[in-house]
Amino acid sequence: MAAEPGDAAPVVPLVRAPRWDWVPRTKLFRPPPAPDTVPDEELVARTAGAVGEVPVTVVVAAAGAGKSTLASAVVERSARRSGWLRLDELDDDPTSVVELLVRALDPLVDGGLPGSRQLLDTGLPASADPRRAVGVLVNDLVVAEPPPLLLVLDDLHTVGAPGVRAVLDYLVANLPPALHLLVTARRDPPLPMPRLRARAQVHEVHDADLRISPERAEVLLNDRLGLGLTRDRVRAVVAAAGGWTTGVRLLGTAPDALDDYLDAEVLGAATPELRRFLLDTAVLDVLDPHVCAAVTGRDDAPALLADARARLGPLVLVADSSDETVDDPTGGPLLRHHDLLRAALRRRLAAEAPHRVPDLHRAAAAAITDPAARVEHLLAAGAAGEAADVVAGLAGTGFPRPTELHRLETWVRRLPPAEVAARPRLGVLAGFAAVQRGELAAATALLEPALAAATAAGPDERVTRWLAARALHVATADHARLVPVLAGLEDDPAFATLSPAARAEHHVSLAYAAAFAGDGAGCAARSRAAVTLAASGDDGVLEVLARHLGPLLIGHEGGVDLVGEHLARTEAHPHPTPLIRLGTLVQRAYLGLLTVRWDEADTAVAEAADLPERLGGLPYLRATLDWVRAAVAHARGDLALAEARCRPDTTSATDLDRDLLPLRHALLARVLRRQGRTAELDALARSTTTAGHPLARVAGAAVRAQAALAAGDPAAAAACLEQGGPVVLAPYLVPSSLDRALVLAAAARHAEAVAATREVVETARRWRMPGLLALAGDEVRPLLEEVGGRTVAAALAALDGPGGPSPVPVPGGAEVLSGREVEVLRLLADGASNRAVAARLVVSENTVKTHVRHVLTKLGAGSRGEAVALARRHHLI
Repeated sequence: MAAEPGDAAPVVPLVRAPRWDWVPRTKLFRPPPAPDTVPDEELVARTAGAVGEVPVTVVVAAAGAGKSTLASAVVERSARRSGWLRLDELDDDPTSVVELLVRALDPLVDGGLPGSRQLLDTGLPASADPRRAVGVLVNDLVVAEPPPLLLVLDDLHTVGAPGVRAVLDYLVANLPPALHLLVTARRDPPLPMPRLRARAQVHEVHDADLRISPERAEVLLNDRLGLGLTRDRVRAVVAAAGGWTTGVRLLGTAPDALDDYLDAEVLGAATPELRRFLLDTAVLDVLDPHVCAAVTGRDDAPALLADARARLGPLVLVADSSDETVDDPTGGPLLRHHDLLRAALRRRLAAEAPHRVPDLHRAAAAAITDPAARVEHLLAAGAAGEAADVVAGLAGTGFPRPTELHRLETWVRRLPPAEVAARPRLGVLAGFAAVQRGELAAATALLEPALAAATAAGPDERVTRWLAARALHVATADHARLVPVLAGLEDDPAFATLSPAARAEHHVSLAYAAAFAGDGAGCAARSRAAVTLAASGDDGVLEVLARHLGPLLIGHEGGVDLVGEHLARTEAHPHPTPLIRLGTLVQRAYLGLLTVRWDEADTAVAEAADLPERLGGLPYLRATLDWVRAAVAHARGDLALAEARCRPDTTSATDLDRDLLPLRHALLARVLRRQGRTAELDALARSTTTAGHPLARVAGAAVRAQAALAAGDPAAAAACLEQGGPVVLAPYLVPSSLDRALVLAAAARHAEAVAATREVVETARRWRMPGLLALAGDEVRPLLEEVGGRTVAAALAALDGPGGPSPVPVPGGAEVLSGREVEVLRLLADGASNRAVAARLVVSENTVKTHVRHVLTKLGAGSRGEAVALARRHHLI
């Protein structure tokens, strides 16, 4: 924001922080087998055999029982392409789990998983509806037709939040035939185990199966570890450990026994230098020699680390597989303490020198380069203020992608409230995360104090102030208060340093604010500013416009030309991303609706139909496609199809879906009135909310007006329309002036009805949008004919429409085959190929495939032949 007069603070460039990849590659590495492993060959063979027989294998056993060892051996034995994914507590979030699944499976498929990668690269939620992201992943795998795959989900017990359970349940329910899941966990994993068991779709391995026999224990303890124990002593150890493999190795399962063993056999046998080194490095997850030296204060840390590995053998492990990215600078692989050794060392350190623990963590934080690890060490050191500074720095100056946002918010929640309050940027992070989840009240409670604090801090926090205002603008749509804050950024020299995509987002935000304020000229100017930034071909700008250059920004004077120019440029893109492609189809569909090129609109809707699901849901774009299809159907008199499109599936509705529901109801109310279903219309009027989306008030007024008109009370209908208030741009509704004309005609006030019609005709002429006149359907024809003119002629020609099959309902359900789908079905019945159908209907083969898929779905058919047979049986063709 601009500095106050007299301020001399230097300009701080507003620079977008580089993207931080929060997924360590080490989570995707299969752990190398320990050199002392003694596999149970019969168990390995039995488990490997199950991979080809059932879709899921689950290995549930205690820590150290050998779960991962068995899984690794099965991978070795299997001929399948295999991936490995190790989970931990910080992954307990549906967005993180989806991203990890994609990253684990992508390298296994020739050509990768393009839809899923695009979903992650654009940062599309996934966070909005992770189940839909799983659908994208499954579809990618089905389309790729890979060879048999095996994915190990290691330590799946570490996750289990409701959203994660829903993601995993959905994945298992729709598991592609080529993919087998092998799960390891310490307790029943968050999978639909009862259903899998009931359907004989799971092979289970438990503690009893993994217990080490005395014979294998003797090989482990004597042949591999060289302990030279007698056979009786081996049997006693196995009995004491209950067959638990790690317990056998470490001579006991209880922490005290383990600590005693470590005292006697590890720490007791070590030199004083090595003992102190082991205790001090217990605070580290990875034993990087440089960090070990900083934590211990010893120049000989590399030599002590090598000594520890030589002396302790299996208790000091390679951190992960031998990938060059995790080698230390000295040329060897990075190491880590065995989990049980590290836990025992930490207990011993806390008992012997608790005062040293914070200092060790501080030293680690100072030496380590990984910012995430730095935060963890600072939190462990009790240095909450320093940790908060690092988190605020990681947040950068923009809004993070969903996975990054989850990690940052997790840390924010662990910080003391006072530290968060002292750094408004952290409040913005937490508030924006709540916005992403649709928790708008919680978001507002976080963002309001963040905005107040950033405002009070002055120029140093002007970027944070802008971010807080922008997030609040999304959460509350409080244009009057927040638009001046957003607009003030342009007075700051830092605005020029924003990326083109960020500047496009900014112009789009102010364009929407102008639209809701009834400022058509301002909306047009801001929309053009955003579109102009796309002239460079920047994919970031194109994706911003794909998401946001929708009906509200198209529906103004000059909008047809602006979007036409943008489409001409964008459709020439040599390699558009799926999101850019979806955006152009939505814009093409809506432009076709407004310019009465309805066949083009239907074709664009059909081609775009599956893209929102593939890209994670995108409820606003999905709703626009539905509304275009419904509006065209209503105008053409296909009221059954219009109604079907106005009644979306609400089982997985997002907050935005619910906010947009009143807009669907505005058209549904008109359908019900035209069909004489007054009781249903009255119920709809009572249930339609006027809260939420800024157009909900107008939509609610339109619904009530339709109910009053159906009841024969045009005066009440007119009053309802007045209550909706003046709205310049209402692209989801029949223009209010046209509705008023219909109400006046019903009241026998003919001259006034014609005058109101002439008003909307003039608007449609200036805006070059005859579709505005045709949206009300054939009942507006008499008024339009009386006004006349070229724009009216175009609207009436669209209402007349070309000849062709009429829509037909599918018996036994709510589905309706559109006229075009009936045409496709008839051609299929004649034996025509997709290419022949495309040539006959003058559409693309992709469009034909979409129509065929919709026909199969609506008829519940598994093939084209079955669809034709069902259609003939029910006399649909």
